[in-house]
This record gives sequence, C-alpha cells and structure tokens, in this order.
Amino acid sequence: MHIYIERLERLNSETVYGDVFIARLYSGTKVEAIIRFESGNSIEATFNFPKHNEMSFEEADQLIRKELGAE
Repeated sequence: MHIYIERLERLNSETVYGDVFIARLYSGTKVEAIIRFESGNSIEATFNFPKHNEMSFEEADQLIRKELGAE
C-alpha cells in the first residue's frame, strides 16, 4: 500500500465571548490522501484526527496505516 498525503489542515473552532474576545480552540487535523493498493485499486480519502493538533506527513502516514489495519 502506498499513501500519498495531499494536504494537512488544522481544524479549529472559534468561541466568541461578548463583542470582543475570540478564543480559538483547536480540535485536530484533517488529512486528505490518495491510497494506492498493490492490486492496482486506489481511493481518495479524508481522515480526521481530533486528538492530534500538530502532525507531520510521516505521522499522518502512520495514523492512516493504523486506521486501515495495515500495521
């Protein structure tokens, strides 16, 4: 299996307190990837990892493999 990470995007939500104060609460990372299997099939997939606010492409690859049961 070959995983090609196309995009990592930090997910966040904003909370407004009154008219002035805005707090950004990070809620994970979205990963867009193309997965090519040995059989020749491929899929484009989006993964959300809510507990991972910071991640590298290598970490994303490992988490996707874990999600797919490849580890």
